[in-house]
Parts: sequence; C-alpha cells; structure tokens
Amino acid sequence: MSHDRPAGITAIVGLCFLLAVTSLVFASLIFAGRLPLSSGAFLLGNGLEQSGPLAFVLYAVLLLVVSIGLVRRWSLARRAAILLAVAGIALAVPAISSAVVDSRIFAVAREGMQIIVRVLIIFYFTQEPVKNWFESK
Repeated sequence: MSHDRPAGITAIVGLCFLLAVTSLVFASLIFAGRLPLSSGAFLLGNGLEQSGPLAFVLYAVLLLVVSIGLVRRWSLARRAAILLAVAGIALAVPAISSAVVDSRIFAVAREGMQIIVRVLIIFYFTQEPVKNWFESK
C-alpha cells in the first residue's frame, strides 16, 4: 500500500474544510445580526440552526478536527467522518421529504445532492484500500 494520501481523502478533507469555513462565516454573520438563523439551515439541518451561532461554531470545530484527523491518518477520524455522514443523511430526510411534498425543485436537488455525497463518502471510507491506508501508518 502506498503511503501517498489517496485523492479521495484529499477531496473529503477539502470539502470538510470548505464546510467549516462556511459555517464560521454564517456564525459570524448571524452573531452580527446580518443574517437570520434560518439562512444556515442547509448546513446543519433539522432545526439545529435555531440553536444560534454557537451551533455553527461547534459544527465547524468538529469538521476541522475530523479534517486534521483524516490528514494525520487517524482511524478514529475515518469512523467519525462516517458517523457524520450517516447523521447528515438522517437529518436530510425530513428536509427532502418536505421539499418533495411542496414541489420545491431546488430544495429537492440540494438535499438530494447532500444525501448522494454523504452516501459516496460512506462508501469510500468503507473500501478495503482506504481502511488499509489508515491502518498502515
């Protein structure tokens, strides 16, 4: 097994970092009163955004810790990323159901894309070569 980081890991770390930065931007804008809490619903989902800017900060910190763990080949970070993806799918189900019932095409596409990406992340992290890469430090 090569010790070079797989491209999929790099892509997932980049996505986590992008989401963390976006979450921090939303937290600062909500804290400053520039955005309503509901504007960040697509990031946290299922009403968690109503907890205030602290929820966005905690989400960003969690994503950053997982990103660092993935770069450093922590097996626990791989498992945490899988759990985050599973939780994200569970939180997206009510949103996509509501969007389908209300015929909101953009929301259906957005939530559907989030579910697809999360399923792909779970699939990728459960592949044997990726598991072996984390175990072969």
